[in-house]
Amino acid sequence: MIIRLAKNSGFCFGVKRAIHLALTAAEGNNSIVTLGPLIHNPQMVEKLKEKGIEVIESPDEIGKRKAIIRSHGIPLSEKEFLEEAGHILIDATCPYVAKLQQIGRQLSEEGYPVLILGNSEHPEVIALRSYIMGTAYVVSEAKDFANHGGEKIGVISQTTQSIEKLRELVILLPERYKEVRVFNTICNATEIRQESTRMLAQDSDIMIVIGGKNSSNTKMLARISSEYAETHHIEIPEEINQEWLKNHERIGITAGASTPDWLIIEIYNRIIELVGEKNLAKNVEDIPVYKEDNNVN
Repeated sequence: MIIRLAKNSGFCFGVKRAIHLALTAAEGNNSIVTLGPLIHNPQMVEKLKEKGIEVIESPDEIGKRKAIIRSHGIPLSEKEFLEEAGHILIDATCPYVAKLQQIGRQLSEEGYPVLILGNSEHPEVIALRSYIMGTAYVVSEAKDFANHGGEKIGVISQTTQSIEKLRELVILLPERYKEVRVFNTICNATEIRQESTRMLAQDSDIMIVIGGKNSSNTKMLARISSEYAETHHIEIPEEINQEWLKNHERIGITAGASTPDWLIIEIYNRIIELVGEKNLAKNVEDIPVYKEDNNVN
């Protein structure tokens, strides 16, 4: 039996940056809050709480405390209100998300209705829509798209979507619009994790996907993985069912961009405990390494 971990699993550049900003701000300061969970991982959010970083849902709860803007960003009107009220803000918005917001605003300023591929209820998309001054539509699948009229349209994507879903949507548009302007706003870390997961899943009997149940990028990894292997999306070691692991020789593990290393290790060790170390093969080759590009152009 072999157990393999997909390369580039776990924290991405944007999440590492957000956590670093939060922990730095919390040093010697017991008055720090985040507007909504900093990242979509309940276990890491709980660890931050132990450091005195409290999650609040409304700006009215800030008081005189410093406030951290979550990695997914917040609506523009909310940010402007907080700045005008004189609150001290620490902006932990992922640079890829901030770039997406800029592109959305640019398209709307140039007169393009904006079509967004994403989850309309996700905080990243909610914040994004606030930067678009004109018309914006949100679809989660190509099949949900309806022609809204007009001769041109701009297309962007939630940063954690898959390139396949974006391609499926874009291919429909030239027949319906004379001008289509598309920006691939899926972040580099997302694409790398999806490709690494896909390669491992193709060579696995079962996949364990680790990450918050409310994490969009982790759910996408589970969706991709399930196309090739039996897949289980979990948050903590206690969720693993020993029955899942029976009669499987190749176990793959991958993790979303907001999943901390310590949690991946705990789950890896729990799997070893359940299958028995004596049953593991030795000298297993790792899957290929994909280098992350942290530049945001």
